[in-house]
Amino acid sequence: MREIFENVLAAAKSAAVSIMDVAPVKATAAGVFAFVTGSHGTALAAFVGLILIDLLTKYLSLSAQRLNDRSLPSGLWQCLLGIYPAFKDGYIKSELMKTKFAGKIILYMVLVAAAVQVDVMSGGEGVFLKASWYYLAATEAISIVENLRDAGVQSLDPLLTFIRAKLGGLK
Repeated sequence: MREIFENVLAAAKSAAVSIMDVAPVKATAAGVFAFVTGSHGTALAAFVGLILIDLLTKYLSLSAQRLNDRSLPSGLWQCLLGIYPAFKDGYIKSELMKTKFAGKIILYMVLVAAAVQVDVMSGGEGVFLKASWYYLAATEAISIVENLRDAGVQSLDPLLTFIRAKLGGLK
């Protein structure tokens, strides 16, 4: 009987050690899952998506600049195909783009964290958080439309004027 008890105790100790070995991984995974499926994680994912679209459209506008400098056709398709040559010719600098991308994410996270704290201080209605989300989304939308316009999609000028008018002249 004693041997069975010692075997059970050894197995329990071994299980406890193996659980503790992966506990940080499990806790991290659970935290990431909770964050990503929560409203803040969803908003962050949406902002990352907007920033990536903004980055792509910035690449398109810089590619258009390269094509225009060389007096080449600069339609949207040509701009898309010209992104790699624009990198090679130095119109697009990956280090600058990475810095801007990371900087935007950090700035957005700080702004959202501050808005959450203001909401907590003011009673927790979420007004400041939603206002900051709308502001950030609007500035990204304007940047995307401006980049597409700079890439040669001139039909977006009325949309840009409309968005700015609705947002009180936000640039």
